[in-house]
Amino acid sequence: MAKSVRLSDELVNTASQEGRFLKRSAAGQIEYWAEIGKLVEQTGCFSLSRIRSFQEGHVSIDDLTPDERIAASRSLFDQLAEAPNREGVINELKNSEHPYYSASNGQVTASTDD
Repeated sequence: MAKSVRLSDELVNTASQEGRFLKRSAAGQIEYWAEIGKLVEQTGCFSLSRIRSFQEGHVSIDDLTPDERIAASRSLFDQLAEAPNREGVINELKNSEHPYYSASNGQVTASTDD
């Protein structure tokens, strides 16, 4: 039985664009992505619960698989981009003794402040 769900306009528009190439409707493309996500989680090489544990500080990023690291990093970048105190976080990173990375115009640069 089909059910209605609320989805962001951005997701539906992206699904419509992506699905067009493979002759899928927006709904068909989203279902396809959901099936891929389900299969990835079931393989054991990718775990959302492990990523959540990393975000909560219970698991080190070194303990994540490469795919989990990518997903965790994307999640952190998304959170930073939406943070109300984004400039404060950026300043804290710049004033840190640890290297940080920044991107501008598609170029990634590392700063060690040495």
